[in-house]
Amino acid sequence: MIRVVARPARAVELLGAVVTRTAVVLAVLVGAAAVVVVDALPAWAHGVGGVQPTNYRTTVRGVEPAVPGLTVRSVDLGGKLELTNTTGTDAVVLGYQGEPYLRVGPRGVYENTKSPAVFLNRSTIPTASAPPSYDANAAPRWRKISSSRTARWHDHRAHWMGGAAPPQVTRDPGHSHVVIGGWQVPIDYGTRRLHAVGDVTWVPGPSVLPWIGIAVGLAALVVLASRTRIWPAVLGVAIALLVAGEAMHVAGYWGASTASTLSDVGSSIYSIAGCVVGIGALAMLLRRGRDPYDATPMILIAAVFLLVAGGFADITSITRSQVPSTLPDVLARGVVTNALGLGVGTVVAAALRLRRPRPVRTARHGDTTAARRPAGTVDQVTGPQRVP
Repeated sequence: MIRVVARPARAVELLGAVVTRTAVVLAVLVGAAAVVVVDALPAWAHGVGGVQPTNYRTTVRGVEPAVPGLTVRSVDLGGKLELTNTTGTDAVVLGYQGEPYLRVGPRGVYENTKSPAVFLNRSTIPTASAPPSYDANAAPRWRKISSSRTARWHDHRAHWMGGAAPPQVTRDPGHSHVVIGGWQVPIDYGTRRLHAVGDVTWVPGPSVLPWIGIAVGLAALVVLASRTRIWPAVLGVAIALLVAGEAMHVAGYWGASTASTLSDVGSSIYSIAGCVVGIGALAMLLRRGRDPYDATPMILIAAVFLLVAGGFADITSITRSQVPSTLPDVLARGVVTNALGLGVGTVVAAALRLRRPRPVRTARHGDTTAARRPAGTVDQVTGPQRVP
């Protein structure tokens, strides 16, 4: 009878390798999720500071009565109204108590620092009343905030203020509903009273199942393909597609945001870092004569950044109807799905390639040391081995 002798040391080593790799993958994914949670809290707390996907669409019908050269439109997915006045007469936007709030005209944009709207418009949903220092009945105290003829501000009259969904949406969330019909923002233009008029409509988001299916498929494809001999090419293609997709994602977001360039850069810092590291990793991977294992740590880091910034942080883009991007909606959701699927797949694949395999030692002619095995063990090629 042939008796197979177990090799405890080798078994422990293999088990340790599996545990180590699993721990790396879990640590990376947990760390990525933690970064998203910590980073997302301020954006949701302050609301106005960042453009978030939503199911509410704010539209502006126009200014009534119309004045040539005076326009109002909705920007930042309804987060702000934008008034442009190219005429020679000042346009004064009135606050919630009918007080002068903003003045836009040939001399620039001015803000009435006594208006309660200045305080209330700092957040999407105010949690406190304006302090006594803001007095709607006080004489206006104008402060110049821009030399432009365009003013942008958050206006509570032009978006859904409720914490819960409107009753008609609760009853039938699968269809569109006008939840605020005919909202009005009064504007004094010379001696005339004008109104910017519009609607807020609930528009249901798309089904999430196709996007999740694509993401899972991409992740599985990368992981499975990375277990073959062509794994360096697989990781290279995956990280290149991640960088290209995130570059499109950032460009679309910047185009849809009215924030300053500095604010846009700050909000996209994870994306920028991931793209820079990803390009460096790709260059290292393509360098002739370089061991591909040298590039896997950088690929892993880049994939984590891009998964966090382009996938987890914007995952609501695939569930909401209004997406903050100048890209077509399908493409905007596609780049997020790309980041989720390829991101998870590349993180797992790179983590499993962090440890180089041990070199295979072959016995040279006349050297019997490498061929020796413990008594009773079985060699897969030559069969039972005898102790000399």
